[in-house]
Amino acid sequence: MKKIILSAASLAVAAVASVSVAPTTSEAIPAFARQTGSACLACHFQSFPTLAAYGRAFKMGGMTDSARDLVEDEHLSIPATLNWTVMVRPNWVSSDNGAGTTSKGFEFADQVFMIGGRGGEHTGVFVEYDGAYANAQMINSYDMGDLKAGWTVWNAGFGEDAGMQVMSVWGQHGGMLGGKSLSINNQMGTDQSQGIAVWAGNDTWVAQLGFVDTVGDNNETRDLNGNGDGTANLGGEWKYAPVLRGNYFLNAGDWEVGLGAIIATGSAGQDIVTGTTLDTKRTGIDVQAFGDMGDMQIGIFADWATAPASGTTLNYYNQSSTTDARTGYSFRVSVKPVAQWIFLAGIGQDKVGAAKTDRTRVGVEYEMYQNFAVQLIYDTKKVGGVTAKTTLIDLELLI
Repeated sequence: MKKIILSAASLAVAAVASVSVAPTTSEAIPAFARQTGSACLACHFQSFPTLAAYGRAFKMGGMTDSARDLVEDEHLSIPATLNWTVMVRPNWVSSDNGAGTTSKGFEFADQVFMIGGRGGEHTGVFVEYDGAYANAQMINSYDMGDLKAGWTVWNAGFGEDAGMQVMSVWGQHGGMLGGKSLSINNQMGTDQSQGIAVWAGNDTWVAQLGFVDTVGDNNETRDLNGNGDGTANLGGEWKYAPVLRGNYFLNAGDWEVGLGAIIATGSAGQDIVTGTTLDTKRTGIDVQAFGDMGDMQIGIFADWATAPASGTTLNYYNQSSTTDARTGYSFRVSVKPVAQWIFLAGIGQDKVGAAKTDRTRVGVEYEMYQNFAVQLIYDTKKVGGVTAKTTLIDLELLI
């Protein structure tokens, strides 16, 4: 798999658009397909939302590359029409908590409007709106010789490295067949965070420094555990903890390998009820590999993370123990043997002292169209001697 040089991104768009692609190769966000005029596999490996090389280049370019007509004037360069997408996602869920409680039901989940793409020569946005700003990113990107460099402001549930996520193990791009739910970094990470990051990179490496509010609540009083009991509220001075994230990409024969590391440190503030400091300390690594075996596309994803014991303070990433570190790992494989079909299997473990949670996931996806996928997913979650089981049939249409 050849890496695509960032400075030639616009040429890559035209080249990929000129290639005949099977109409059921991969699901993608239509807003970006409309803007670039490119086939889905220009940005995604196997299926949405896993990022391929050009997808990384497009994102690091601030999502500004466009094959469409632009409205241009002095200090103005925007698409002639707004890029937007609607997600429609009905699903059926059957669950058994392992303790005698079962449920079955049909629902519509994650119905959102997505607005994304070029907002100016150096600026792009991605917004998911479900009645509120569920996820929002504004990326600003500038050419600096052979590098791209920029800054991002966000409020999103993608994780602390949402400023410039280019790997697909967790976060914004790890959701193919829900695989990121196995990731220990995803399990330790925040449900919602906000912050600002500065970043730089090229087709080989990307590095960012973020300043992140891990609690992700704009109110002065915040429920740290998200349980609504009012016993762990953070108020007064807001603190944005530093997060370092680095990625490196290389070719190994016909395979592309991505390596990553993340370090979260510092403090997010203080519990106004107990006076306890809220630390944000975690270290993690992740690995991914994309390649072919014969006619099959194969993706491999793995990660590991640790968060130190809380001690006399409260560690946001390890709230259950003051004496034992929290550690874990995950490993999953996705296989696309033929067009339209993708299979995934994986495991994950989350451990604090002698207590551990083991997860498994198997799934299959059938792509009816590039923007319409049907998924069948089976999960288990074992805590102690109790195993919870969930079966999901998920239909996801983006228009």
